[in-house]
Amino acid sequence: MKVNLDTVANEPQFFAARGIAIPQHAANLRQIQHRTHRHPRWVHFGPGNIFRIFLARIADDALAAGEFWPITAVKSFSRPQLDCQLQNFDLLTTGVFAHANGQKDMRIIGGIGQALVAADQYEALKNIFVDADMSMVTFTITEKGYKLPADLTEVFQGDAVPIAFHSHTIFLVAGLLLARFQGGAAPINLLSCDNFSNNGDNLRAVLLQVADFWHGRGLVSQAFVDWLGQRDKVAFPNSVIDKITPRPADVIADYLQNLGLEDMGISQVKGATVAGFVNAEPTEYLVIEDAFAAPHPTFEKYGAHLASGETVKKFEQMKVTGCLNPIHTALAVSGAVLGYKTIDQALGDPVLRKLVDVLGYEEILPVVPDPKIVRPADFLAEAIEQRFSNSSLPDSPLRIAMDTSQKLPIRFGITLQQYLRRGRSLEDLVAIPLVFATWCRYLLGISDSGVAFAPSADPLREDLQSLFEGVYLGGDFDAHAILAPLLEDSSIFGVDLYHVGLGRKVEDLFVMMTQSEHAVKQTIKAQLEVFSQSRTSPSC
Repeated sequence: MKVNLDTVANEPQFFAARGIAIPQHAANLRQIQHRTHRHPRWVHFGPGNIFRIFLARIADDALAAGEFWPITAVKSFSRPQLDCQLQNFDLLTTGVFAHANGQKDMRIIGGIGQALVAADQYEALKNIFVDADMSMVTFTITEKGYKLPADLTEVFQGDAVPIAFHSHTIFLVAGLLLARFQGGAAPINLLSCDNFSNNGDNLRAVLLQVADFWHGRGLVSQAFVDWLGQRDKVAFPNSVIDKITPRPADVIADYLQNLGLEDMGISQVKGATVAGFVNAEPTEYLVIEDAFAAPHPTFEKYGAHLASGETVKKFEQMKVTGCLNPIHTALAVSGAVLGYKTIDQALGDPVLRKLVDVLGYEEILPVVPDPKIVRPADFLAEAIEQRFSNSSLPDSPLRIAMDTSQKLPIRFGITLQQYLRRGRSLEDLVAIPLVFATWCRYLLGISDSGVAFAPSADPLREDLQSLFEGVYLGGDFDAHAILAPLLEDSSIFGVDLYHVGLGRKVEDLFVMMTQSEHAVKQTIKAQLEVFSQSRTSPSC
C-alpha cells in the first residue's frame, strides 16, 4: 500500500491492522491542503527529519484539535530531496517512534499543507509572506545555515536587491521580509528551532546584518531596518529543541516494507540520506520563549513548553552543556576509537558506561542549572538509561563525532568555567580530562585495536591531525610539544587547559593511551578505578 491522501482516507483498516495511526482528519486532508494554498498561516524552512516528525506532528495535532495551522514546507534549493521525502507521499510522513525495548509506535503525520522550492517558486513564496494571515515562520536549517559570508559584497552585486536569493536561506528570508514590509508590514514571528545557543537572537542578528548592509548601499529604507528590529513587530523567540532523529535506518525501512508499505527505501540525493519515513526516539522536548509578536499555534497544548527567556536559557544549559550533549560527545569519540558501530553498543561497554556515569553524575551535574521544567538528574538518567541505550535507533559514533572541535567549548568549556566561577578546583576532575585525551587519541585515526579509520568531518580536522604527524602507537614523542598548541587553545576548550591545571593531565593520559594497542580502554578503566577507590577510602 502506498502512503498518500487516497489510501489514508479510503483504506484506514489497512493501517489499523498494522498498528499505524492515521490523522483523525484523514478524510479532510485534501481539503486542508487546498485551503492552505489559499490561506497559508505557518511557513517552515528546512523540512528535514526532525521537522517532519516533531514540528509537523504539532501541526497535525493542532489540526485534529480544530486549530488551522498547517505548514507550508520550504526547501530553499533541492527539489529532488523534497520529492523523495514529501511530494511522493502527498506531503505525508510515516513516523516511527522506536522504543528501547523494541516497541515501535507508528503514525502517518499530516501537518503539511503545501511544499515549495524557493529557487523555483519565489513569487508564490513572496505572496505568502505578504499575506498578513501568515504569521508563523519556523526554521531547522542547522547552525551552518546562519553563517554569512565575511564579505557580503561578494554576494550582492548591482544596483538592486536581488530577487533570486538562492545561495543562502538567510538572504532569501531577508528578501521575503522586505516584501512583507512593503506589503503592509504585518507583525510576524520567526522561531528558530535549530540546536544551538541563543538561536532566536542569532537569527535576528544575521537578518539585521543583511538589512543594514542593504541600507548602507541605499537599497532599502531605514524604516525597513527599524521595523525588522522592533520586537513587537518581528519576534525572534529563543528555543531549545531536543529529539534524537538519526538518519533513516535500514532496519526500519525493511520493517515498514515487510508491513506492506511501498516506496519506503532509503535514497542518496545530493549527498543527503533521505526516505519517506522518519525514525526517531519517543522522547522529545521543545521549550520556547514566550515572546511572540503575532498569532501562533498553542504550542503548549501539543507537547511544547512556553517559558520565560531565563527558563529557556537554563534548559539549554542543562541540555547542551550538561545532561545530554557532553555525554553524547564522550560516547562518540570513545566509541569511535574503540571500534563500536553504534552509540548504544558503546554505552553497553562497562568501561564507557562508567565513564559517562562519572562524567554526568559526578562532574557535570553539580554545576548544571535547574530549569524546573524537568529535574536535571531525571533528564540525565533518561538520556543514559533510555535514549543513548536505544538499540532500536542505531546511531553511529562517527556521525555524532562530526565537528567536535566546534562543540567542545560549549559542551565542556561552560562546565569548566562554572567550576572556576564557583571557586572549585579542576585538578580533581577525571572524566572530562579522559574525554579530552580520548579525542586527541581519536584524531590519530587509529582505533584502539590498531586499525586505521577516518575521523569525521570537522572544520579543523586537517590542521588538528597535522599536529600528530609522526605519532604512532608505541612511539617515542614529546607530548607537550605536540599537544600544547591544541590544549592551550581556549577557542576549542573554552579555557586554556594549562592555566586551569588540566593541560599536563591530558598530556599524561594521551601518552598512556598511545603506548600500545588497547591502551585507550585500559587507561580509562584504570583512571576510573582510582577515582572509585578515592571515593570509598576513609578520609584522613
